[in-house]
Amino acid sequence: MRRALTAAAIAVVAAAAWLVAAPPAAMRQPIAFPHAKHAAVACAVCHRGVTTTARAGIPSATFCAKCHSALPRDIAWVQVTRIPSHVNFSHRRHVAIAHLDCASCHGEMRDRRAPMGAAPIQLTMTTCLSCHRHEGAAEDCAACHR
Repeated sequence: MRRALTAAAIAVVAAAAWLVAAPPAAMRQPIAFPHAKHAAVACAVCHRGVTTTARAGIPSATFCAKCHSALPRDIAWVQVTRIPSHVNFSHRRHVAIAHLDCASCHGEMRDRRAPMGAAPIQLTMTTCLSCHRHEGAAEDCAACHR
């Protein structure tokens, strides 16, 4: 009995470790959006709010239709980069105030010829603290955590 419980415990720990360590599954976007074709347009043109609010918006089909005619009525973009709910992240604070380039967290999107299947940079506490130290930003827990 004890052997069976030990084996079960090891299996549960191994499964949990796999779930934590495994890379996220690739996601498919509804449109094969090529950022490279839009490289001349500043990120903030399509991702409204990036310089003025906490969240950067994702363009609607109506917005895209200003330049493109053959689009579906609604585009159900799949969110690739996620910030944990206990983190108080602001795009405005990082882009407009700290003057960080979008590529710092999102990678070189201007070179992408196809949509992202997964976040190019895993935003973890280690990643964020490394950048904060490099940029001389606050490392106080209350500055970023709710």
